[in-house]
Amino acid sequence: MQELSIQKTLQLAKSGDELLREEFIKNHKPFIMKISSNLCKRYLTWGVDDELSIALVAFNEAIDKYEPGEGASFYGFSKTVMTRRLIDHFRKESKYQLLSLSPSESDSNDFKNYDSEVSMEMYQETEQNYDFVETVKSYVLALAEYGITLEDLVKVSPKHRDSKATLYKVAQELSDRDDLLQYLTKNKCLPLKELELLTGIKRKVLERGRKYIIATVLILSDPDFMSLKSFAQTDPITSRKGLA
Repeated sequence: MQELSIQKTLQLAKSGDELLREEFIKNHKPFIMKISSNLCKRYLTWGVDDELSIALVAFNEAIDKYEPGEGASFYGFSKTVMTRRLIDHFRKESKYQLLSLSPSESDSNDFKNYDSEVSMEMYQETEQNYDFVETVKSYVLALAEYGITLEDLVKVSPKHRDSKATLYKVAQELSDRDDLLQYLTKNKCLPLKELELLTGIKRKVLERGRKYIIATVLILSDPDFMSLKSFAQTDPITSRKGLA
Protein backbone atom coordinates (compact mmCIF):
# COMPACT_ATOMS: atom_id res chain seq x y z
CA MET A 1 0.00 0.00 0.00
CA GLN A 2 1.42 3.32 -1.04
CA GLU A 3 1.89 6.18 1.43
CA LEU A 4 -0.76 8.36 -0.25
CA SER A 5 -3.37 5.61 -0.14
CA ILE A 6 -2.53 5.03 3.52
CA GLN A 7 -3.08 8.70 4.27
CA LYS A 8 -6.41 8.59 2.46
CA THR A 9 -7.44 5.43 4.27
CA LEU A 10 -6.56 6.91 7.65
CA GLN A 11 -8.49 10.05 6.84
CA LEU A 12 -11.61 8.09 5.90
CA ALA A 13 -11.28 5.82 8.94
CA LYS A 14 -11.04 8.83 11.25
CA SER A 15 -14.07 10.33 9.52
CA GLY A 16 -16.24 7.36 10.50
CA ASP A 17 -15.77 4.67 7.85
CA GLU A 18 -15.78 1.70 10.25
CA LEU A 19 -15.65 -0.97 7.55
CA LEU A 20 -12.54 0.58 6.07
CA ARG A 21 -11.00 0.87 9.54
CA GLU A 22 -11.66 -2.80 10.28
CA GLU A 23 -10.17 -3.86 6.95
CA PHE A 24 -7.11 -1.65 7.51
CA ILE A 25 -6.55 -3.13 10.98
CA LYS A 26 -7.08 -6.68 9.70
CA ASN A 27 -4.53 -6.17 6.93
CA HIS A 28 -2.01 -4.91 9.47
CA LYS A 29 -2.34 -7.73 12.01
CA PRO A 30 1.01 -9.22 10.86
CA PHE A 31 2.62 -5.82 11.53
CA ILE A 32 0.97 -5.66 14.97
CA MET A 33 2.15 -9.18 15.77
CA LYS A 34 5.71 -8.45 14.68
CA ILE A 35 6.01 -5.35 16.88
CA SER A 36 4.42 -7.11 19.87
CA SER A 37 6.45 -10.31 19.55
CA ASN A 38 9.71 -8.41 19.18
CA LEU A 39 8.96 -6.39 22.28
CA CYS A 40 7.90 -9.42 24.31
CA LYS A 41 10.88 -11.44 23.04
CA ARG A 42 8.64 -14.43 22.22
CA TYR A 43 6.12 -15.64 19.66
CA LEU A 44 2.56 -14.51 20.42
CA THR A 45 -0.73 -16.12 19.40
CA TRP A 46 -3.99 -14.34 18.57
CA GLY A 47 -6.76 -15.19 21.02
CA VAL A 48 -4.27 -16.49 23.57
CA ASP A 49 -1.88 -13.68 24.48
CA ASP A 50 -3.27 -10.49 26.00
CA GLU A 51 -0.33 -8.53 24.57
CA LEU A 52 -1.74 -8.86 21.06
CA SER A 53 -5.15 -7.55 22.15
CA ILE A 54 -3.49 -4.59 23.84
CA ALA A 55 -1.37 -3.86 20.77
CA LEU A 56 -4.46 -4.13 18.54
CA VAL A 57 -6.31 -1.54 20.63
CA ALA A 58 -3.21 0.67 20.58
CA PHE A 59 -2.99 0.40 16.79
CA ASN A 60 -6.62 1.48 16.54
CA GLU A 61 -5.81 4.37 18.88
CA ALA A 62 -2.91 5.36 16.63
CA ILE A 63 -5.29 5.66 13.68
CA ASP A 64 -7.26 8.33 15.54
CA LYS A 65 -4.27 10.21 16.92
CA TYR A 66 -1.90 10.18 13.94
CA GLU A 67 -1.23 13.56 12.36
CA PRO A 68 0.72 13.33 9.05
CA GLY A 69 1.78 16.97 9.24
CA GLU A 70 4.04 16.24 12.20
CA GLY A 71 6.58 14.46 10.01
CA ALA A 72 6.61 10.89 11.36
CA SER A 73 5.34 7.99 9.27
CA PHE A 74 2.18 6.23 10.45
CA TYR A 75 4.09 2.99 10.96
CA GLY A 76 6.68 4.66 13.17
CA PHE A 77 3.97 6.47 15.13
CA SER A 78 1.79 3.37 15.61
CA LYS A 79 4.83 1.36 16.70
CA THR A 80 5.55 3.94 19.39
CA VAL A 81 1.92 3.91 20.62
CA MET A 82 1.85 0.09 20.77
CA THR A 83 5.17 -0.01 22.58
CA ARG A 84 4.02 2.47 25.22
CA ARG A 85 0.76 0.62 25.85
CA LEU A 86 2.54 -2.70 26.19
CA ILE A 87 5.09 -1.25 28.60
CA ASP A 88 2.22 0.13 30.69
CA HIS A 89 0.73 -3.37 30.64
CA PHE A 90 4.00 -4.93 31.79
CA ARG A 91 4.18 -2.52 34.70
CA LYS A 92 0.60 -3.22 35.80
CA GLU A 93 1.17 -6.96 35.55
CA SER A 94 4.27 -6.69 37.71
CA LYS A 95 2.41 -4.70 40.36
CA TYR A 96 -0.40 -7.29 40.37
CA GLN A 97 2.10 -10.10 40.86
CA LEU A 98 3.68 -8.24 43.74
CA LEU A 99 0.33 -7.90 45.51
CA SER A 100 -0.52 -11.57 44.92
CA LEU A 101 2.80 -12.89 46.19
CA SER A 102 2.95 -10.41 49.09
CA PRO A 103 6.77 -10.27 49.28
CA SER A 104 8.71 -8.31 51.83
CA GLU A 105 8.87 -4.54 51.35
CA SER A 106 12.52 -4.63 50.36
CA ASP A 107 11.92 -7.40 47.81
CA SER A 108 8.96 -5.47 46.45
CA ASN A 109 11.05 -2.35 45.98
CA ASP A 110 13.79 -4.34 44.29
CA PHE A 111 11.29 -5.91 41.92
CA LYS A 112 9.65 -2.58 41.14
CA ASN A 113 13.02 -1.02 40.45
CA TYR A 114 13.98 -3.92 38.21
CA ASP A 115 10.65 -3.76 36.38
CA SER A 116 10.97 -0.02 35.83
CA GLU A 117 14.52 -0.37 34.57
CA VAL A 118 13.62 -3.14 32.13
CA SER A 119 10.55 -1.29 30.88
CA MET A 120 12.51 1.91 30.42
CA GLU A 121 15.30 0.09 28.61
CA MET A 122 12.78 -1.49 26.25
CA TYR A 123 11.10 1.84 25.62
CA GLN A 124 14.37 3.69 25.11
CA GLU A 125 15.65 1.02 22.73
CA THR A 126 12.49 1.30 20.65
CA GLU A 127 12.64 5.09 20.65
CA GLN A 128 16.30 5.06 19.64
CA ASN A 129 15.66 2.64 16.80
CA TYR A 130 12.77 4.76 15.59
CA ASP A 131 14.85 7.96 15.81
CA PHE A 132 17.69 6.29 13.91
CA VAL A 133 15.39 5.16 11.10
CA GLU A 134 13.96 8.67 10.80
CA THR A 135 17.50 10.11 10.75
CA VAL A 136 18.50 7.80 7.92
CA LYS A 137 15.39 8.84 5.98
CA SER A 138 16.33 12.50 6.38
CA TYR A 139 19.91 11.71 5.38
CA VAL A 140 18.73 9.97 2.20
CA LEU A 141 16.70 13.07 1.30
CA ALA A 142 19.72 15.29 1.95
CA LEU A 143 21.87 13.11 -0.30
CA ALA A 144 19.24 13.30 -3.03
CA GLU A 145 19.73 17.07 -3.20
CA TYR A 146 23.25 16.34 -4.48
CA GLY A 147 22.12 13.57 -6.83
CA ILE A 148 23.50 10.84 -4.55
CA THR A 149 21.84 7.62 -3.37
CA LEU A 150 22.90 5.05 -0.79
CA GLU A 151 23.44 2.66 -3.70
CA ASP A 152 25.92 5.15 -5.14
CA LEU A 153 27.85 5.15 -1.87
CA VAL A 154 28.15 1.37 -1.98
CA LYS A 155 29.75 1.65 -5.40
CA VAL A 156 32.08 4.60 -4.75
CA SER A 157 33.17 3.85 -1.19
CA PRO A 158 36.98 3.52 -1.10
CA LYS A 159 38.07 -0.08 -0.70
CA HIS A 160 41.40 0.76 0.97
CA ARG A 161 41.61 2.33 4.40
CA ASP A 162 44.26 4.80 3.32
CA SER A 163 42.07 6.07 0.49
CA LYS A 164 39.08 6.33 2.80
CA ALA A 165 41.16 8.15 5.40
CA THR A 166 42.33 10.62 2.74
CA LEU A 167 38.80 11.45 1.62
CA TYR A 168 37.58 11.62 5.20
CA LYS A 169 40.29 14.19 5.94
CA VAL A 170 39.11 16.25 2.97
CA ALA A 171 35.55 16.12 4.31
CA GLN A 172 36.76 17.27 7.73
CA GLU A 173 38.66 20.18 6.22
CA LEU A 174 35.63 21.22 4.20
CA SER A 175 33.32 20.93 7.20
CA ASP A 176 35.61 23.19 9.26
CA ARG A 177 35.57 25.95 6.65
CA ASP A 178 32.33 27.94 6.63
CA ASP A 179 33.10 29.51 3.26
CA LEU A 180 33.67 26.15 1.59
CA LEU A 181 30.64 24.66 3.30
CA GLN A 182 28.47 27.50 2.05
CA TYR A 183 29.81 26.98 -1.47
CA LEU A 184 28.91 23.29 -1.31
CA THR A 185 25.44 23.99 0.07
CA LYS A 186 24.69 26.70 -2.48
CA ASN A 187 26.16 25.11 -5.61
CA LYS A 188 25.66 21.43 -4.75
CA CYS A 189 29.20 20.64 -5.86
CA LEU A 190 32.67 20.55 -4.33
CA PRO A 191 34.96 23.60 -4.38
CA LEU A 192 37.62 21.50 -6.09
CA LYS A 193 40.21 24.23 -6.66
CA GLU A 194 40.11 25.42 -3.04
CA LEU A 195 40.21 21.87 -1.68
CA GLU A 196 43.20 21.00 -3.85
CA LEU A 197 45.11 24.01 -2.50
CA LEU A 198 43.97 23.38 1.06
CA THR A 199 44.71 19.66 1.26
CA GLY A 200 47.35 19.12 -1.43
CA ILE A 201 45.27 16.28 -2.85
CA LYS A 202 45.08 16.10 -6.64
CA ARG A 203 41.91 17.24 -8.38
CA LYS A 204 41.37 13.86 -10.04
CA VAL A 205 41.32 12.15 -6.63
CA LEU A 206 38.83 14.70 -5.34
CA GLU A 207 36.62 14.24 -8.39
CA ARG A 208 36.63 10.46 -8.06
CA GLY A 209 35.75 10.74 -4.37
CA ARG A 210 33.15 13.49 -4.84
CA LYS A 211 30.11 11.51 -3.71
CA TYR A 212 31.88 9.98 -0.73
CA ILE A 213 33.25 13.36 0.38
CA ILE A 214 29.86 15.06 0.13
CA ALA A 215 28.11 12.22 1.97
CA THR A 216 30.66 12.48 4.77
CA VAL A 217 30.46 16.27 4.93
CA LEU A 218 26.70 16.09 5.42
CA ILE A 219 27.19 13.86 8.44
CA LEU A 220 30.00 15.94 9.94
CA SER A 221 28.37 19.34 9.44
CA ASP A 222 24.73 18.68 10.32
CA PRO A 223 23.89 18.10 14.02
CA ASP A 224 20.76 16.18 12.97
CA PHE A 225 23.00 13.48 11.51
CA MET A 226 25.27 13.19 14.55
CA SER A 227 24.03 9.64 15.24
CA LEU A 228 25.44 8.58 11.85
CA LYS A 229 28.92 9.90 12.58
CA SER A 230 30.29 6.52 13.64
CA PHE A 231 29.48 5.20 10.16
CA ALA A 232 31.84 7.74 8.59
CA GLN A 233 34.84 7.11 10.87
CA THR A 234 37.98 5.77 9.24
CA ASP A 235 40.17 4.89 12.20
CA PRO A 236 41.26 1.27 11.55
CA ILE A 237 40.83 0.38 15.21
CA THR A 238 37.64 2.15 16.29
CA SER A 239 35.61 2.46 13.09
CA ARG A 240 32.59 0.36 12.29
CA LYS A 241 31.48 -0.64 8.83
CA GLY A 242 30.35 2.51 7.04
CA LEU A 243 27.06 3.34 5.41
CA ALA A 244 28.72 2.40 2.16
